[in-house]
Amino acid sequence: MKTKKFLKGLGCISLVIMTGILSIGVVQAKQIELTWVSLVSKDNNLELQQFDRAFIKRVNEKANGELLIKYRGGPETIPAFDQGKAVQKGVVDISIVPYGFYEPLAPGIGGAMLTEVSLEEERKPGGGYDLLNEIHKKGGLFYLGRGTPADEYFALLLNKKVMKPEDFVGLRIGTATVSRATTAAWGATAVSLGMDQYYSAMERGLVDGLSSCPWSLSILNGVYEVTKYAPDHGYYQSTLAVIMNLDKWNSLPEHLKRVMMESIVQSEKECGAYYAGIKAKAIEKMKKAGIEFYKFQPEVEKWFIDTAYDAAWEYQMKRYPDVTPKLRELLSGK
Repeated sequence: MKTKKFLKGLGCISLVIMTGILSIGVVQAKQIELTWVSLVSKDNNLELQQFDRAFIKRVNEKANGELLIKYRGGPETIPAFDQGKAVQKGVVDISIVPYGFYEPLAPGIGGAMLTEVSLEEERKPGGGYDLLNEIHKKGGLFYLGRGTPADEYFALLLNKKVMKPEDFVGLRIGTATVSRATTAAWGATAVSLGMDQYYSAMERGLVDGLSSCPWSLSILNGVYEVTKYAPDHGYYQSTLAVIMNLDKWNSLPEHLKRVMMESIVQSEKECGAYYAGIKAKAIEKMKKAGIEFYKFQPEVEKWFIDTAYDAAWEYQMKRYPDVTPKLRELLSGK
């Protein structure tokens, strides 16, 4: 009897120990950690703080402890132009970064900024999102979606007023790569500038205007203080993309993939609406500062916008002829 009781007690102890070990194993198996970085620090950027609320925190809450996405930092952690490569190699799992910063890894995705369709249209099966993701996958990346959807994201800021196409001829307009082809197509001389050079170039009269400065950035970097005119016709979509390491994505359980995709779709909507508010406040502040906002005549407006898109698509076509025609078909809505 004593032996039986002893063996029974030993069996219970073993069961408790095994249950504990298995419980620990289950807890460990549930906890998946991902890390993310951003092109600038989110600590002093309203758009990235909104992205953090709309996507990162939403995923963390919906995952119920099974998945946790942690912030690694901004460019002080990984330089912005290196973040695409860092995601590809698995140094970090997720980044929110402009398409142009990592386009060599996913050739042709720069055309995403030229979309003229709605977010819903873009994500229809066989639509623009699917093609963009296919291109990303070839580079070892998974395309989650847009970071801050924003129509008419870029502005033309001037110190010489233009009213018709001929007025662009002879102007020197500072621009980043994103609008260089377009600026030349308008008839102006494109002057390559880094965004940190915009203010000084305008202040010193080295350029007559800027063609790749988002409305909100004109407030953040103070460019509005040295600007006189602003044609009230924005162009292009925000270039911010949310990318993830492909192997890491593939390793996630299906239900967590659903959580992330549902969250990024919701984030796109919320971040787009949030940026619209930021843009409206920026324009109001620019007007109060004395900047003259004005509209082109309808035929000039059509020329201005059509030229902006046609020139950019032609630039993409020269570099990436294998994917650009299909991408343009899906994103132009025509």
